[in-house]
Amino acid sequence: MAELVSGVAQSALTAAVPLLLAGTGELVAERAGVLNIGLEGLILAGCIGGFAGAVLGGTAGGLWLGVGGAVVAGMLVAGIFAVAVVYARVDQIVAGMAVNLLAFGAAGTIWHALQDAGRDSLPSGAGFDRIALGGPIVFDQYGLGWLALALVAVTGWMLAKTRAGLVLRALGEAPEACAVAGIDVLRWRFAAVLACGALAGLAGAYLSIMRTHSFAPDMSGGLGFLVLALVIFGRWRIGGLVVGCLGFGLIDAVQQQLQGAGAAGAVSYRLFQALPYLAALFALAVFRGRGNGPAQLGRPWPEER
Repeated sequence: MAELVSGVAQSALTAAVPLLLAGTGELVAERAGVLNIGLEGLILAGCIGGFAGAVLGGTAGGLWLGVGGAVVAGMLVAGIFAVAVVYARVDQIVAGMAVNLLAFGAAGTIWHALQDAGRDSLPSGAGFDRIALGGPIVFDQYGLGWLALALVAVTGWMLAKTRAGLVLRALGEAPEACAVAGIDVLRWRFAAVLACGALAGLAGAYLSIMRTHSFAPDMSGGLGFLVLALVIFGRWRIGGLVVGCLGFGLIDAVQQQLQGAGAAGAVSYRLFQALPYLAALFALAVFRGRGNGPAQLGRPWPEER
């Protein structure tokens, strides 16, 4: 029984890691006043950037080149989005959906190019192994899993205790006051979106080169939209986001155990595939009205007079 519980906990944390990475980045962007609907595209860019980097890096440097490629890909797509919404003042919803379409098309093109070149599989022995810290098997995680937990803790501390965190929170509440205080609102928002892209890229790398060791053009599977709902569910606070991510990770772990135990006839896997979308709708419908999200979220600055 203890081994079963530890196994479920390990699987739950493994499933929660990409949610935590992307969710932390989205939380930073939204606290700064930018609603990044293009998060799905950023994650997919990280998936293909990480996979391509790992394949090209080979056995010697595939892991690090893959992680670096994922971060660069996520930041590149995020940079395009940031220029559009922060400086060109494009509608953030429209720009986000355009980013998703751009990432889907680019990822598919790169994937077919890798297939045509015969480079569509990860090199063996490239270091994509779990890192165990001893104790129960729940502590047996990939390196990015431990990094995700550290980033969550650092981000929570930064938002609550540092001047940078205070500025980020103020950007989403009163950018006009920030400008009066001498803060470059546009530059800070641009940096927040780039940070979101870097973390979303890491989430993509975790999916493609660590958790699955593969790539598929649709492998993000709605993860970005789920993260958007989890940020709302957590009421734009790091603690609430962590609870939501671990909760969904637990759902995924339980369904894996049920499927492994031969319960497919009683509980269809299609039900669990639909759960993220149903939960997203529930969170948007219930928690949006009760939350205390940034007052200027989704609004360009300076606003037109």
